[in-house]
Amino acid sequence: MKVIEEPQLAVKRKLPWLIDMLLYPMSVSGIIHLLVFLLLPRLLSLFVNFFLRLFPKDARFGAGYIMGWLYLLFYVVFYGYVIYYIIECVLSSSKGSYRAPDSSIPETLDWGDFVAQALLLIGCVAICFWPTAVYYIFTEQIGRTFWLLLAGGIFFFPMALFRGNMFDSYDALNPMLIISSIAGTLLPYCGLVLVFILLGGFVGIILPKLAVWDIVGDCVKIYLVFVLANFLGWFYWWHKDKLDWGI
Repeated sequence: MKVIEEPQLAVKRKLPWLIDMLLYPMSVSGIIHLLVFLLLPRLLSLFVNFFLRLFPKDARFGAGYIMGWLYLLFYVVFYGYVIYYIIECVLSSSKGSYRAPDSSIPETLDWGDFVAQALLLIGCVAICFWPTAVYYIFTEQIGRTFWLLLAGGIFFFPMALFRGNMFDSYDALNPMLIISSIAGTLLPYCGLVLVFILLGGFVGIILPKLAVWDIVGDCVKIYLVFVLANFLGWFYWWHKDKLDWGI
């Protein structure tokens, strides 16, 4: 089970709660992380392209092969930290925090923990969407059954994601425990699922149709991931008595 320090809650909300929730990333740490997540991969790509141009054409293949492996290592560590920080946002919000938390990599944190957290996230996705994937693999049809299975996966996903990361365990992904947690908070949980659908639909359907630069679109996506993390954490803060997880 994850353990984090209690955030300071002395300052009350000065804005309506919904607007304040949407402003969750607007802290110094939140903005810094947003910029790092947005710009660091682009800067690395520019550096790699510039670096490879320094080699003669006949030597670029070998250099590119080596850089490719280093590139892969970078992305494993980079996205591992992205997941780590987003999970910290969820945990901090579950304690009543209003803004993205300050964060530094703990000295005792093994880099392998980043990979483990990424695998746990994959497990959360798998437990919710494997019926949809299996159905499509064997039928190759997108019809009523496909959409019903997909809708079911979307409905269970926020709770699976939250339980998995709150308890930091695959055992928390037991379908019966997920269903039990949903049943105890059914109406507010439906609201949480609606938030996921609205923000996910905006990112997946509306945003690609807008005439915005790629960097602006990516910035919006990262920002909304922070917002979703806040909603997920505050869901526990509001309903921790009903969930009764003993955390």
